[in-house]
Amino acid sequence: MAGNKAAIRSRIKSVNTTKKITGAMELISTVKLQKYRNIVGNIITFEDTIEDIVSKIQSSGNDLDNAYVKKNNASKRFFFIFTSDMGLCGGYNLNIEKLISNNVNKDDLIILVGSKLYKQMKDEGYKIINDLLYSDKLEYNELNKLSKQAINMFRQGEINSINVIYTKFVNNISFKPNIKKVLPYESTAHKQRHQEMLFEPSPDEVLNELMPIYIENNIYRLFIESKTSEHGSRRYAMENATNNADELNEKLLLAYNQARQAAITSEITEIVAGADAL
Repeated sequence: MAGNKAAIRSRIKSVNTTKKITGAMELISTVKLQKYRNIVGNIITFEDTIEDIVSKIQSSGNDLDNAYVKKNNASKRFFFIFTSDMGLCGGYNLNIEKLISNNVNKDDLIILVGSKLYKQMKDEGYKIINDLLYSDKLEYNELNKLSKQAINMFRQGEINSINVIYTKFVNNISFKPNIKKVLPYESTAHKQRHQEMLFEPSPDEVLNELMPIYIENNIYRLFIESKTSEHGSRRYAMENATNNADELNEKLLLAYNQARQAAITSEITEIVAGADAL
């Protein structure tokens, strides 16, 4: 009986230690979640402004033959894929892995951000063209440089599209793996006929200046949205783990008290039996 109580005490101690860790991780992810949500909000405002200008150019009556909006005959596609550096974030990486398996070919060119799937995808034969990039340490300038590289490859006809596999942030408990094609550019704005406008310089030249900025910014925004989803998913997973630890702790305390009561009852029975024997 004493051994049983000792084992239960050991489990209670272990559960409480785990609860402290999951609680701390939940708090850290909550702070980072809010930080990344604020960044995404600021980027979207900038994106909307540029997209409005591009939409007006496309629907202003000007005939466009711009490299950023027309398809080419290249055979290869280009993917940016955003994953995490660590686990403990629910199905975040698993959902991205499924999306890759169903949509990415082995001959597609890939820039993979995040260490979680890097070795696995290399071993499976995917054509990852970058060295290991940690998502927690990735700076804007580094991702921007990679975006410029992909855009140049598209303009030179080496690839037929630039796509991003990321996790869309829906709300604090809902995150959706998604694929977005960023080049060739297809406006998602509501198509309507704008009043005819004159552009100086020409619409093509305006697009040539605006589109690289827009695409680079868009890729960065999708990366930040993935990080937002990662921390939201981890916060949710750690909240559930902490709640489960509380429930398990209550069951263990009940079991410990029952074992302790049984031990006391047994001792009293032995004392009474000894007294009767005298």
